[in-house]
Amino acid sequence: MKLKWYGHSCFALTYADGTAIVIDPFDASVGYPLCKARADAALCSHGHYDHNYVQSLQGEPQVIADVAPRTVGSVKIHGIPCFHDEAQGAKRGKNIAFILEGDGLRIAHLGDLGHLPTPEMYAALRGVDLLLIPIGGTYTITTPEAVEVIREVRPHTAIAMHFKTVLCNLPITDEGEFVRLTHAQYLPNELDITPETLDSLPAAAVLLCPSAG
Repeated sequence: MKLKWYGHSCFALTYADGTAIVIDPFDASVGYPLCKARADAALCSHGHYDHNYVQSLQGEPQVIADVAPRTVGSVKIHGIPCFHDEAQGAKRGKNIAFILEGDGLRIAHLGDLGHLPTPEMYAALRGVDLLLIPIGGTYTITTPEAVEVIREVRPHTAIAMHFKTVLCNLPITDEGEFVRLTHAQYLPNELDITPETLDSLPAAAVLLCPSAG
């Protein structure tokens, strides 16, 4: 499976059989170059402009914005209902954490999770291979909260998302505290990952800003 980070919370996952999934594409106002990847499915954790700009994608992707289990190509997908804030959605609405299973890998993308998970949510997430987790605060959980989630979920590798960079000027924090607290390593924004190569990945990672390669 090839994982590519386009910035913010947008990832493209391309599986061995060619199945292509894009999660949370953003519009041009976010600051990064648009994701123009081909997609068989576009997963949108919620309906905000920085997570649902499917118009930029190539192909005719199936847009998935609910928690129902389904299979796209070789990939099994289901969602976990949660909230964009700590007030059960009263401030910013609902959110979906997606779990994808394919190529022998289990990946969770938490969208704009705005609260610590419930016991049931922790049980569903525990032990995923890759945890794509927001760390920037303001609209999502904070970096210290993200570290708490990582400790409970115990993924093989946690990858930070939704943080401030030179291209993204949203009022969120950068990755500095995350790196200090987790000893995260910086990695390229495009990775080839298989069950056999998982052990080469660190426990926590920050992918390089797309403009930097």
